[in-house]
Amino acid sequence: MAAAALVGCAASPLHYSAALDQPDGLGPGDPVLHDGNNVGSVTSVSPGAGDALVSVQLDHRLSGSVRTDSILILRGAGTSPALELMTPGMAGAEASDGAQLYGASNEDEAQLLINVLGPMAMGNSYGQFLSRALPQASPSPGASVMQNQLLDILRQTLAAAAAASGATPMGRMQAEQLRRDADAVARQLDAHGRGTEADQLREQVDRLTGAAGAPPNTLTVPRATPTP
Repeated sequence: MAAAALVGCAASPLHYSAALDQPDGLGPGDPVLHDGNNVGSVTSVSPGAGDALVSVQLDHRLSGSVRTDSILILRGAGTSPALELMTPGMAGAEASDGAQLYGASNEDEAQLLINVLGPMAMGNSYGQFLSRALPQASPSPGASVMQNQLLDILRQTLAAAAAASGATPMGRMQAEQLRRDADAVARQLDAHGRGTEADQLREQVDRLTGAAGAPPNTLTVPRATPTP
């Protein structure tokens, strides 16, 4: 009897949560995926004045794979929504049962989080999250790693505007979306006690989108600093 009780305890599902700024149709029963496998399901979505809190339960065998820097990423928003569990690296400690993980409502939010939480995963993450045949930005030797990464993301998202200045309605719309995504990610970082990274992210996005000191309805993409 005692042995059976221990087995039942060991097989109990794990519970986590994450905040999403745009849950977009996600609801109880929707799947949670990891490496292409169904490993759990959404148990509740609690909308609030700000971000929605999403709770999930996962297979107990994932206990060693869920880390403090793991991200629950919304896929198939509005059609066949699901969450994907992704961990940028294994540097974070194992997340305790009931912990709140990071959340991303779209691929660009996920990429921004990866830039902060796992810079070494950049090569793989671009292929997974931003696999678009678009021009790449030239890195600036004098800029921070985050600034160069954000510049690359900005150029990816502004490619459809077809102008380096982004001074088109499409360019402005995409710049506003980048700001919204960055703000959502910054809130996540603040909530996890990473205020320094949150402030840096806001500053870099403001700089890259020309929010600081730029004329209304314009977008300025900084030029890469030439190599001496």
